Amino acid sequence: MTAKGWHAGRGLAAQPCYTRRVQARLTEAALREPLRRVLGARQVRRVSAGSSRPASVLVPLFERDGEAHVWLVRRPGTMRSHAGQVAFPGGKADLSDGSPLVTALREAEEELGIPQDAVDVLGPLDEMNTITGFVISPFVGWLAPGLEMHPNPAEVARAFAAPLRAFLETPSVLLPWRGWTVDGEHVWGATAMIVRDFVAMVRDLTAASSDG
Repeated sequence: MTAKGWHAGRGLAAQPCYTRRVQARLTEAALREPLRRVLGARQVRRVSAGSSRPASVLVPLFERDGEAHVWLVRRPGTMRSHAGQVAFPGGKADLSDGSPLVTALREAEEELGIPQDAVDVLGPLDEMNTITGFVISPFVGWLAPGLEMHPNPAEVARAFAAPLRAFLETPSVLLPWRGWTVDGEHVWGATAMIVRDFVAMVRDLTAASSDG
């Protein structure tokens, strides 16, 4: 999905400070409970839905080799919308979904086979509008150890685990949008905006830990 407002030439002053390198290891012990506290204490920014359709995504974190990773998917090229784009697992709300969180967990299970009871939901991130007519509600979750992904080929061409640290590097410019290239995949649009806001929190947490 393409998000409103993160064009390569706009809004740069609002970007996190990428010149300050994070030296600390991004382990589960360093992130899981601190993120839960931060996400639980903050006021989530809501956006007006208008005629936009509600959608939710899960930011699924886990630890591998002593560093936090996040699961991402690339959509099949045959999809009617967002073909070939990298995204978090998620999608449109169903009428039977009781909440945006239910949508995020259901979609993650349908797309990657992540059991809902294997996700420790840490909290929500800010909502955002996309130019493709969606309002996205992102949720951060920590996965139970040892989970294997089982991608649904109808919705996922590839699932890959990216080191969270890769997104602490300065975004490259993929005109006309800013984003990252990770494991050969371009992360841009709405997904890059969610990543940008999330890693800003991670930076603040690691800075507070270092100062303490």
